[in-house]
Amino acid sequence: MNPRILEPFIEKWRDGAMSRRNRNLPRGWYPWDGKDCKKEIESYLEGWSTPPDLSIKSLGGIIPHAGWYFSGRLAARVFRSLKSEKKVELVVVYGGHLSTEDLPRIVTEESWETPLGDIEIHTDFVKNLMKRIETKRESSSSGDNTIEIQLALVKYFFPEAKLLAIRSPVSLKAKTLGEAVAEIARKEGIQMIVIGSTDLTHYGPNYGFLMKGIGPAAVDWVKKENDKGFIDRALRMDIEGLLKHALENDSACSAGAAASAMATCKSLGAEKGILLDYYTSYDILPDDSFVGYAGIVY
Repeated sequence: MNPRILEPFIEKWRDGAMSRRNRNLPRGWYPWDGKDCKKEIESYLEGWSTPPDLSIKSLGGIIPHAGWYFSGRLAARVFRSLKSEKKVELVVVYGGHLSTEDLPRIVTEESWETPLGDIEIHTDFVKNLMKRIETKRESSSSGDNTIEIQLALVKYFFPEAKLLAIRSPVSLKAKTLGEAVAEIARKEGIQMIVIGSTDLTHYGPNYGFLMKGIGPAAVDWVKKENDKGFIDRALRMDIEGLLKHALENDSACSAGAAASAMATCKSLGAEKGILLDYYTSYDILPDDSFVGYAGIVY
């Protein structure tokens, strides 16, 4: 065979367009096989139903990204609140853990492994977005949890949908990204939902953040002041204020993901968020070090 015939395929393989992204997170983050994933997701929904005030069309939301033991219940209920009779063609998951100086990092593989089956990446959308704004390709060996932890949930609730997976920096580049995604979807007539993946305040000796010491007073401060400040801005869709609050108060680890989700939803007509639930890891497993989690639907 003439080697030149293979050159286009080799080039696509090199840039990730024909590759499969494998699971990177180890056991413990979420169940290892599909049967256990399905069982755990359904346990989170047992006896729970979507609140009546979310009966209108929902465009997206914000969910946490700790291991499922801590955040799975909240994430699953946000995803369930986003389901409707309308077919969803694309699920956008904005991840984070980037700095103010980073560019958005986009996943360019053709599919991503989950215990419930591979999710197809919307490669045409990826290409359009990369032409529109400056991005970097996400490393195939990245061990970042902010997106991967959500994918079995995506596959469970939206089994036929394709995926756009991109990490957002904590800067106004996150807003530009979110608006660009909305514009492409609107132009192409793509029905989608969007998720911003972020945990809130990381407090305690494990995180080097001890503004209020340790004990009940510290937990109270995180809940009623620090996390509340971030949540209030997220609910009123104040993108600039949310980014500023996160940077000045250490109130979120991936505020860029929330900002991008807000920007996309706002561009598509959302006017406010609804707080589905809020709790901290302290409420599940009391400890001097703990993390806040919020579930918001737009």
